[in-house]
Amino acid sequence: MTRCLLVVILFLLTGCGSALTATTEPARTESAPAPDSSYNDTDVMFLQMAVPNHKQGMALADLAVARATRTDVRDLAAAVKATQSDELAEMETWLTKWNQPVAADPDPNAHTGHGGMHGTDPAVVADLESTPAGPDFDRKFLNLLTGHQHGAVELARMEQKDGFNPDTKSLADRIVKSRTAQIQQMLAYLEQ
Repeated sequence: MTRCLLVVILFLLTGCGSALTATTEPARTESAPAPDSSYNDTDVMFLQMAVPNHKQGMALADLAVARATRTDVRDLAAAVKATQSDELAEMETWLTKWNQPVAADPDPNAHTGHGGMHGTDPAVVADLESTPAGPDFDRKFLNLLTGHQHGAVELARMEQKDGFNPDTKSLADRIVKSRTAQIQQMLAYLEQ
């Protein structure tokens, strides 16, 4: 009986020993880094759509700084350019940090399901570019930028509703407030 008991103990020890060896050895597989959970797809889409919107808004502002005849219109355009330039740098930094492309899909239909790219028609921009300095330019610029900034507000509202990242949501809040104020200011200018 002792011999059987000894065989059973050796068998158990051998089994336990291999089990211990198997569980205590470090895993030899490398795991991918955990995905960044500080943002969601809406945050990325918002930023990728806002980047070209901001660039176009800055280009419109450049035209007005150079050609507007009214001082208040030139001052507004300069303020728009400064604000949007700072926001643009911030957005591009976030996208780069998240390893996301800064430019959205160049396909114009890629964002149709959520309202399109919120940009101003290039033909309308070309018309403004060909308008000489004077009251007609000022009026066209104010009308064009009013519509352009309305698109920015709609885009930011999408982020407010479905975004996740606190920084991008905060930017969206600032955009809604500042662009809404600019729209009101431009509508008042158009009445003068």
